[in-house]
Amino acid sequence: MNGKQKNASFVKKAWSVIMSRREVGTIIPLIIMVIVISSVNIKFLAIGNLLDVLRTATYSFIVAIALTFLMITGGMDLSIGAVTSFGGVVTGFALVAGIPVPVAILLGILSGAVVGLIKAFFVIGLDLPPFIVTLGIQYAINGLINVLTEGMAITGFPQSFKEIGQGAIFDKLYFTIIIAVVLGVIFHIILTKSKFGRRLIAAGGNSETAYLAGINVTRIKMGMHVLVSVFAALAGVLMASRFASALPAVGSGTELTIMASVIIGGTSTFGGSGSIWGTAIGCLLLAVITNGLVLMRVSSYWQNLIFGIILLLSIVLDKYRQKTSEKNA
Repeated sequence: MNGKQKNASFVKKAWSVIMSRREVGTIIPLIIMVIVISSVNIKFLAIGNLLDVLRTATYSFIVAIALTFLMITGGMDLSIGAVTSFGGVVTGFALVAGIPVPVAILLGILSGAVVGLIKAFFVIGLDLPPFIVTLGIQYAINGLINVLTEGMAITGFPQSFKEIGQGAIFDKLYFTIIIAVVLGVIFHIILTKSKFGRRLIAAGGNSETAYLAGINVTRIKMGMHVLVSVFAALAGVLMASRFASALPAVGSGTELTIMASVIIGGTSTFGGSGSIWGTAIGCLLLAVITNGLVLMRVSSYWQNLIFGIILLLSIVLDKYRQKTSEKNA
């Protein structure tokens, strides 16, 4: 084998290794966007701006962690935006009523758990389509929030609560970023290193086979629906802390963006596979786009168009990656 053939063989093997990673469909668009944005405005690479990008991605990532687990089981959830708003509103009312901060936060998170149980009952217990059920819950919760708040933000929170979302180490590294990173690492380990992670993937890949193997598929799927709502409510609590007010519509429209982040990150829409790191990169990619449009002074109306194009390109790239992996298997 001559030098050219060796080089060609090396490049082919390297490309196969790269394409074997499900995250590649997200990393490549992210690199391209960073290069384009930084070439137009070098301020994008400033430490302060990069930390702001991470901070923006934090809230989506917290919800996306749980949504990744749910989608691995073959589920979906369109109510996460409404639950995010609900968690913040419940916590806000509790704080205004004089309830201690830890208890108020717990009530906000528990409100998400209650919604998750209701959702799991309809989707898993009654075997109803998750698209219709979660869409209905979204409308119901948004309506309830508007009735309770009359469309007005809830304010007047104690400083100790606001410090959670606004505080930072060395005035740079926000507490919310640390929370998101810790949760990401924990759930990455659960997914890739634990017996539960293997059961989760099995339940989403082939429910019948998993059931025959002694896995309680129903319990796992119900648990993931509750987990998503709990994490969505947690994100709402953190947002209320950051903005020093519980905004009735703070989560509106985030459900599709977060779901796109998970899909872009390599999680299969059919269940059976997913990656927390891929999801993290997907959330970061959309945050980079949002930040980059501002720095490049591009109208925000272009945002959804760019999101859609990148989502389609990522799916095409992921399909190519799957075929490449199967061919080399």
